[in-house]
Amino acid sequence: MKPIDAVLIFGMVIVASCLVIRPGKISGFLKAVISFIVLLALVQFLMEGYYWHYVPGYLLLFVLIGRMIFSNNRISNTRSKIRQSALVCLIIAAIVPWAIFQPVPNLIVPQGKYSLGTRIFRWVDVDRAELITTYPHDKRNVVVQAWYPTEERAKGNHSDYLDGMENLPKKIGILPRWIFNHYDQIDTYGLLNAPILRSQQKWPVVIFLTGNGAPRAFYTSFITALASHGYVVLAIDHPYEAMITQLADGQIVTTIEKHLSDDPDLLKFMKARLDVRVADVAFVLNQIESVKGYSVSFLSSLDQNRIVVIGHSLGGATAAVAMASDSRIKAAVNVDGTMYGELPESNGPKPFLLIESKKNDSIKFERYENGNQQFFQHFGGGYRFEIMKADHYSFTDAPLLLALPARFLTGHFLDFGNIPAKTHTASIEIINAFFYSVLNETSLDLDSVANRYTGINRKPIN
Repeated sequence: MKPIDAVLIFGMVIVASCLVIRPGKISGFLKAVISFIVLLALVQFLMEGYYWHYVPGYLLLFVLIGRMIFSNNRISNTRSKIRQSALVCLIIAAIVPWAIFQPVPNLIVPQGKYSLGTRIFRWVDVDRAELITTYPHDKRNVVVQAWYPTEERAKGNHSDYLDGMENLPKKIGILPRWIFNHYDQIDTYGLLNAPILRSQQKWPVVIFLTGNGAPRAFYTSFITALASHGYVVLAIDHPYEAMITQLADGQIVTTIEKHLSDDPDLLKFMKARLDVRVADVAFVLNQIESVKGYSVSFLSSLDQNRIVVIGHSLGGATAAVAMASDSRIKAAVNVDGTMYGELPESNGPKPFLLIESKKNDSIKFERYENGNQQFFQHFGGGYRFEIMKADHYSFTDAPLLLALPARFLTGHFLDFGNIPAKTHTASIEIINAFFYSVLNETSLDLDSVANRYTGINRKPIN
């Protein structure tokens, strides 16, 4: 919430509260105070434009104006009580939207030493049919947003937080479009199409994979934090799975799910979705390889011999399966991911890290535990850290989209995005140390990194 928004809402609520509690005390100042609030509302509208959050606030303001105009009219005690009750309801209604969603969320500032540029690639795999749509000639689209170091003094506009801001669908997931109306104002900390920094000839590559159904946007804080430490992070969107994606032809598409009648637990569905994701990763790796010998392309700045992968939830499982399937990937990090299906035959040890939120021994996590034990066996061991106060959504931007009151309540009572900033910082530190050690072939001591933070447990891997 910006200062002018806070002053306006606070002013309306205070005046209305005074009219409920001690109407006689404010009657002499009523016209001056309400006139000031009206003027402030006009200034706010001219400066910031329309926010849906103000709808009940505007109604409250109209009621206050009416109260100012008819302040000398005498009414019965019954009507007075009804009016006071209506004011209380409007006060609550005016506060609630600001207590739930932020009009323009603030993402976590990247803590690495590099300023960031970003650019988007909307590729089409002409060798793969799109299996999710009904049109027989559709080819598989793969959308990749690159985040990378750029010059500290580079200039330009920040990238949009969401794809298709100019033409959003009526709903994004379960949320109506108007919640995202001002998300074009979010500072993503990445300058669109800025040149890649030339202090290094080649930059190590991190492929980032999202959770099931989530667009890459909802991991912007995590992605930019990694990139600021000196990586080119390629964040992949999987069309028709992500809540919103813009294809190469400009079309905005949303989630399409086809569930089978003989798949009550959706295991076949999730396995098929994971397989499509693994193929998307292989396609992106092929795109990187296809620029060999070309010096002017952005992709030619990527070090093909230093490629690692990380993902959250289904993306974390996909990251591990992709490494098991493709020798071009040197290390993988699974953040809270559950595996579906089987792994190929092992080709020997590979660096693997599991970072997880608080788990228990209930049957709910049996598939999760069994799958990750298979990963550890397949890769010849690995590292496992549990962030005790984190939940599954603490690794995403989702809690940052909420206002502080809603964030506190959902984090403490609904296990949704608890301690996002602390989880974020600790996770990035551990992951950066892991990738740096693997890619630079240095000694690895993740325990010393984890020990800087309270509430992180090193867990056994079997």
